Amino acid sequence: MSLQWIAIVLGLLATAGGITGILRPELVHRFAEVFPRSTVPAWIFTALCCFLGAREAAAMNMGFFGVIKPYIPFVALGVFAASVTYMKELLAPRALGGFLCLIAVPIVRTASLSGAPFFQVVVALAYVWVIYGITVLMSPWYFRKWYKPFLENEARFKTAAFGKTAIGILLLGLGIFVY
Repeated sequence: MSLQWIAIVLGLLATAGGITGILRPELVHRFAEVFPRSTVPAWIFTALCCFLGAREAAAMNMGFFGVIKPYIPFVALGVFAASVTYMKELLAPRALGGFLCLIAVPIVRTASLSGAPFFQVVVALAYVWVIYGITVLMSPWYFRKWYKPFLENEARFKTAAFGKTAIGILLLGLGIFVY
């Protein structure tokens, strides 16, 4: 996927999320309330993490351990099965944190190799994801702690929703007109 399409997809997602927060704030409030203990999103994000991890492992130079490359998909399936079966604290924010850390790798690689002007905007966004991802991966209760002040204050919530919409429009503009 090119940097142009990455910026367009990210811009559409951010704009849609921001507009949802502006027009239907009760949906965002309900999502923030239900998400932390949801098992279905946790399983989906865990599956995506296993897929992305296997993809990166298959692409890297393993030297002497290169002989295990054909078995990486099976290892990924085993990791997924073990995660959803034995991990008692497989929470959706924790799985989201892992996903944010892993999805940043191909995005930063694509952006940095593109040579496009202002590619640093997408890279900076990905690094923010990584910092947030590491935080909720290690301490999933931060998910609720960081969103609670926005959910309790209507003005702060609207400001964040407008800010997210603005970032989405910026990414859409970069994707359509610059990249």
